[in-house]
Amino acid sequence: MKLLQVVAAILFLVMTAGLTYGLTVGDFWGDGGKITSLLWGNLTLLDFYVGATYICIWVGFREKSWWRALLWIVLVLGLGNWTTSLYVFLAARSANGDWKSFFMGRRA
Repeated sequence: MKLLQVVAAILFLVMTAGLTYGLTVGDFWGDGGKITSLLWGNLTLLDFYVGATYICIWVGFREKSWWRALLWIVLVLGLGNWTTSLYVFLAARSANGDWKSFFMGRRA
């Protein structure tokens, strides 16, 4: 479980650095328009949203209240795997080494 926390924290920091760099140096709307004009750009977005849907189902299953689940789901769909990395880190930390608690949350 400790390894999962370390990996999630590292990925969160990598995503933070990448997003910060992209938002300060790149042109979000201009580059995004180019990506969505390409077949593989659209397939990459489809791939992301399929994966995000699975994460959202897991979050909805394990969260204690519907409003917390909804907040996390909105963040995952809006901010992507930056949010997923943060959520996995916090879920692993709160599970205290119990994998069942990590995966099932309140249902464990």
